[in-house]
Amino acid sequence: MNGFKKYIAPLLLSAALLGAEGNAVAANLLVNGSFEQPGCGGSCTLDTTEQANFITGWTTFLSGVEYFNTTAADGVAIVDLANYVYENGGGIQQNFATTVGAQYRLTFSAGNSRYAGRSGDGVIQVKVAGQTVTFNTPSANGTTVEWSTITYDFTATTAQTTLAFSNEQKPYANFAFIDNVIVEPV
Repeated sequence: MNGFKKYIAPLLLSAALLGAEGNAVAANLLVNGSFEQPGCGGSCTLDTTEQANFITGWTTFLSGVEYFNTTAADGVAIVDLANYVYENGGGIQQNFATTVGAQYRLTFSAGNSRYAGRSGDGVIQVKVAGQTVTFNTPSANGTTVEWSTITYDFTATTAQTTLAFSNEQKPYANFAFIDNVIVEPV
């Protein structure tokens, strides 16, 4: 019995505490935050009205986005907000249910690369709950995609909130990659 108390009891307590902590993780309020569905073989430019809802759960706006497989922060697919087809950038958005007055945390991965002669720097504009904020991507030193995690807390002002990402930089000079987008209650 002493052996039980000495060795097994602490293990059982640790397991119980770990199990309780695992239940505290909130679910992502967004659909397809890593852009894995439906997938794109290589690279897809989503720049027409017909393609606006191609990425499950998301809708493109402005000049759309590029959607492709590369070194992703999560999974295999990413979105580039600096759509190279047009000169006025692009965007993607999703609506999700919220509680007025409740606080939420947006977390996403921002990425960049010097591939194809790009500068390695980029700007991501985020609009959520009536607020617009701008974040810089990490400065890339080479052609490999470099990622950083960005968080932003906001308070819901309506029962349905729109989260929008956009970029208005010259797409032949800049990338503005996003991936692994999560919104959770705080």
